[in-house]
Amino acid sequence: MIKVTNLAKIYKDKSSKQEVFSRLSFNFNKFGSYSIVGPSGSGKTTFLNLLSGLDGFNSGSININGMELHKATAEAKSNLRKMLFGFAYQFHYLLENLTVFENCLACCFGKDDGSIDTILKNLKISHIKDKFPSNISGGEKQRASIARALARKPKILILDEPTGNLDQFNSSVIQDFILNYASKNKSLVIYATHDISFAKRADKMLEIRNKGLV
Repeated sequence: MIKVTNLAKIYKDKSSKQEVFSRLSFNFNKFGSYSIVGPSGSGKTTFLNLLSGLDGFNSGSININGMELHKATAEAKSNLRKMLFGFAYQFHYLLENLTVFENCLACCFGKDDGSIDTILKNLKISHIKDKFPSNISGGEKQRASIARALARKPKILILDEPTGNLDQFNSSVIQDFILNYASKNKSLVIYATHDISFAKRADKMLEIRNKGLV
C-alpha cells in the first residue's frame, strides 16, 4: 500500500543544513502493524508526516495506492488523507467547542453507524462522551483523540506517541485496541513510540538509524 524509495529529507535555513533521511527505502504491506523507534530528534514524527503527505521531501518517491506524492497536487493529497487516513498525535488537537462524541462525529462528516459508541466503550471513555475537552483529564483527551482517529475506520492509521501521556493501565488498553484494530479491520497501522515493549508488539519494529530504517 505504501512504497518508499530512495527518500531524502533535508531541512535548510540560511546558516545550516540538516539531513534527516538519505536514500531511505521500505515497503509497507496493505495491512498489519509497524512501530517506528529511535532517539528524540531522529525523525520519527517527520517520517510519519512524509508518509501522509503532510510534509514534502527533497528526492525519492512515496507511492500510496498508486499515487506518487511528489507528483500530486495539494488537493489530491488532501483527498487521499480524507479517504484513507486516520491520525492521532501526542497532543490531542480536539476541538474545544465540541464534546468528545461530537469531535468523533465531525471526523465522520456527521455520519455515524453506531461505531463511535463502540469505540468509546472499548477505549473505556464512554462516560465522557458528552463532556468538552476542557472538562476531561489529559489521559482522557489522549484516548478521545484516538477514538476520533478511528471513527471513520481508516485503512491507514498514523499514530505519534499514542500512549505517551497515559498510565500503565490505560496504555495497555490503547495498545491492545490499536493492535486488535489492525488485525480485525485489515488495516495498516504505523505508530512512533519511545516504549520499546509496545514497539515490539507490532508485526514489524523499524528503527531510524543512520538516516534510514533498520
